[in-house]
Amino acid sequence: MDELDKRLVRELQGSLPQAENPYLELGLRLGISEDEVVEQLKALKESGRLKRIAAVLRHQRSGYAANAMAVFLVPEAAMDMLGGKLAESPLVSHCYERVGNECWPYNLYAMVHGKTDEEIFSFIRSFALENGIDRFEILPSAGELKKTSMVYFGEISEDTASWLSRSSPP
Repeated sequence: MDELDKRLVRELQGSLPQAENPYLELGLRLGISEDEVVEQLKALKESGRLKRIAAVLRHQRSGYAANAMAVFLVPEAAMDMLGGKLAESPLVSHCYERVGNECWPYNLYAMVHGKTDEEIFSFIRSFALENGIDRFEILPSAGELKKTSMVYFGEISEDTASWLSRSSPP
C-alpha cells in the first residue's frame, strides 16, 4: 500500500464524515478529489486489501434495548427457505447457518433485536410455531462487548479517536 492508501484507511477506521458527500469530505482531508477517493477505494477492494465499508448499528442507542440469539433446528431441505424468511424480518440483524453436533444440534441462527424482551421472545416463538419448528432456543444477551473498528498502521486520525471514545456502549 502506498502512503495515500494508508492515509485513506486511517480516515475510514472510525466513521465516515457526517456530510452530504462523505467521500468529498474525505478527499478534502486527503488533498484529492471525491472521484479519486472512490477510485482508491475501488482499487483497494479489487486488490483484496479492503473487504467492505459498512455501518455499525448501536442498537441500544436507537431504542432497541433487548436482543437475543435465536437458534433453531431445521431440516436441511428447508434451510434456505426458512433462513430467507427469518432474515426478511426487520428485527433480525444477522441470520446464518451453522453445522450442529450431538451436543448442540441447532443449525439456523439469528440475532434478533427489539424494544423489549417480550417483543423478541414473541417473534421467535411465533416464527417457530408458524414454520413447524419444534426445537429452538432463545439466548438473551447478557451484555455487549465494546465494538471498535480495527486500527491499521498504528495510527488513527483525530476524528476517529473522537468517534471511538464516544462509541463505547454505556
